[in-house]
Parts: sequence; structure tokens; C-alpha cells
Amino acid sequence: MTDTKKMKHVLVTGGAGFIGAYLVKRLIEMDIKVTIVDKLLDVGGISYVHPKANFINADICDTSLYSRLKDLNIDTIYHLAAQSAGEPSYDNPKFDILTNSYGTYLIAQFCKDSGVKRLIYTSTVAVYGNNTSGLIDEKSNINPDSIYGVSKYSGELFIKQILSNSKTKFTIFRVFNTYGLGENLNFQKKGMVSIYIGYIWKKKPISVKGSLERYRDFTFVTDTVDSLISCHTKSISFGEIYNLSSGVKTHVRDLLNSILIAFNLPKDYKIEELPGTPGDSFGFHSNSDKIKKHLNWSPKIELNVGLKEYYKWVKSIPVVNKLDPFHPFLKLR
Repeated sequence: MTDTKKMKHVLVTGGAGFIGAYLVKRLIEMDIKVTIVDKLLDVGGISYVHPKANFINADICDTSLYSRLKDLNIDTIYHLAAQSAGEPSYDNPKFDILTNSYGTYLIAQFCKDSGVKRLIYTSTVAVYGNNTSGLIDEKSNINPDSIYGVSKYSGELFIKQILSNSKTKFTIFRVFNTYGLGENLNFQKKGMVSIYIGYIWKKKPISVKGSLERYRDFTFVTDTVDSLISCHTKSISFGEIYNLSSGVKTHVRDLLNSILIAFNLPKDYKIEELPGTPGDSFGFHSNSDKIKKHLNWSPKIELNVGLKEYYKWVKSIPVVNKLDPFHPFLKLR
């Protein structure tokens, strides 16, 4: 078993992004030195660079980055940097494939060459593709039906190939739908919860791309970070893959109803049903037994509670293009 106290210097790629910012905040609260590598694209989340972190504005595909990292004595890498959604992967397939595949290859090779002790990689539920059986576990067939899913799965394969016989102990999380405060409400191609809430924030009808009968598995961002942190202390997680999800199946129709309730809106708030988008799976729902057993983890925040927290944050934000001044962590500065 390892100990989080042995984490002396942690690199978080994508550490200024949505999930990354929460992870960095938690690590710094644990008195761990953190270096962030991020491009500050403000896509899935509002970029936030923690004031107590060492920040490098760089692309993980830039090979010159790794010469800058080699003298930092990094012992753990949380690799979150990615093009992280299905629909945008079709807008720029080259960027998606380079970042998620080649970028992860470079990170894994750096771990091996530099003797990094731990690598924790956030993959995605999209590696499974459309699942007709309904319930997914870690042994379910891999059949990605999006460029995004293919590129992230190739990242998994590079990590296994490069690190299986190395000194670096790796853990892979296939992340389902993480949501929470700090998502970019202006970006309409990533994050089902933030997309729908974004329309409400702008006082527009909610546009739903695809069937209301689709279903997802939602986890609040702080619960996601809990699991990422907890795996570091448990040797049972070395070389393992986990579905990171709440284990609760939620249909789009029910999600919309829950959002309307949380935001104190009438049940007849206008909802527009539109055709689906490329790379959008009809449904995925996880059996979370493995992650709960191995990591002694279970989500603490139910969807209705998380949406209420979302409401408290959103109601204080004016409708503007630049949301950096309204990041929920801004008070840390």
C-alpha cells in the first residue's frame, strides 16, 4: 500500500480544467506540491489556475515540454488533459486524436523514462460505445462509436503497453458523466447537465439533441475527485481499470425534470427536441461494484442535491461571454 504522504510533487495535466481544478485544489489542501500543465482553452470548464500551484502553459503533444519536466522530481501524474467530448471530436478529429492518443503516449513514455511512481489516467465511458445490454461493467465489450472513444481507448492501450513492466504503477478510470460548478455554460457541445442549464441561464428554451429516452450516469465533481485521490493509497488499484460513476441510471427526461425543479421553473418550460449528434451514445449506465469495493468509495452527493448547488452558483452569474471572473474558486486568490 502507498500513502498519500509519499506524494511529494504531483503533475496534473489539464489541471486548470473542470475536474482538474477541483483535483488540484484538493491536493494543495493536503499540502502536496502541484504542477499544472494546461492550455487554458476554456472548453469543458472555466479555466482556473490555483495560485499555489506551479503553472506551465503548454501542450502535452509538444515534446519540448518533457525536458522542462524531467528535473522537477515528479512522483505522481494525474493525466486529465484531453479533448473530452464526443461531438467536438468530429469538428477537429486531428486535434482529438493527437491530444488523446499521442499526448497520452508521450505522458506514459515520460513516466517510464523518468521513473514516475504513479500514473492515474482519466479515460471515458465512450470506449464502450452504444451498449444494448443496458448495464456496463469493466468487462463489457469495448466498441467505441465515436472518434473521441477511439482516441481515449488508444490512450489506455499505450499506458498498458508502455508501463506494464515498468516502475510506474498505473490506474485507469473510465469516467462517466461528471457535472458541477465551474463548467463552461457558454459551451454547448460538452456536458449534458451544463448544456441544459446553459440554456436556462440565458433564458432560452432547452434544446435537446437526441431522444428524451436516452440515459446517463451522473456523478458530482467532488465525488469524482474523491475517487481519483483514494486510488493512490490502495495497491489493489495498481494496473486496474474502474468505471467511475454513481451507478444510478437517469433518463434525459428525468434529468430535465430534476433541473427544472432545482431551478424553481415550471414543468412546462419549453424544451425543443432536435436530431442527435455524431458520436452520441443512446445510453450508458454502470455497475459500480468494483470501484466501491476496491477503493471503498461511493458517491456522497445525489443528483438533486448537486443540481441545487449548481443553481446557487448559476443564479449569481450574469450572462456574459467570459466566465473566468465567476469561477467558484475565485475567492482563493
